[in-house]
Amino acid sequence: MPGAIGPCWVGSAVYSQVVAFDNERFEGQKPKTLSDFFDLKRFPGSRGLKDSGPKYNLEMALLADGVATWRVYATLATKGGLDRAFAKLDSIKSAIVWWRRTNEPVDMLGRGDVAMTTALNSRVFTVAAEPKIRTIWDGQLYQLDVFGIPKGSSKKQRALDFIRFATGPAPLAEEARWLPYGPARRSSIRLVGRNPETQEEMRGHLPTAPENFARALAIDPDWWAQNGAEAEARWVAWRKS
Repeated sequence: MPGAIGPCWVGSAVYSQVVAFDNERFEGQKPKTLSDFFDLKRFPGSRGLKDSGPKYNLEMALLADGVATWRVYATLATKGGLDRAFAKLDSIKSAIVWWRRTNEPVDMLGRGDVAMTTALNSRVFTVAAEPKIRTIWDGQLYQLDVFGIPKGSSKKQRALDFIRFATGPAPLAEEARWLPYGPARRSSIRLVGRNPETQEEMRGHLPTAPENFARALAIDPDWWAQNGAEAEARWVAWRKS
């Protein structure tokens, strides 16, 4: 996947922030896109949003406002881009219910506290058998678990051998049968089968399945290292307003 091989790492598994919604809340037409998360008229109800700063929330706002994935960070780097992201968030500010712990979004949906919420994809999967909660993959924001070797390690060759094995198509596919983390290697997807315990077909729950990955955005830690201070200052002011 994009970003899975770097100067000092090799990616293994992909996890992402998605939108989960209460399927019983909406009759007839169901939300399907990230833009629907911001449409309070067509899909009324409270919205759960992560209260940990601007990261994820600003990217999501621009994607929902129609910015292409490859232009999101270039847009955020401008004042006009930041203004656009915060204006989009303003459109649902009155409906936001904030969450911090990763277990909260699904709990809030289960209690009926929110109609939609952002959440980690692996948390949504734990209740996938319940028709009440569904996932919107459009505009998912993904990150990777990666392997690296400490510089100067006396066991470098053993580590390389392990990484070569662990990031192979079959081992990554086997991991994805147990946990809904997408293999970073594309060739693994076709090898993923059913969960050994629940017999659930796992492909549909994986961030990197092609049908889920069409409009996915990789979180860019380098951009946040360079621009995070300004974005954070705007975020703090916005949260207080």
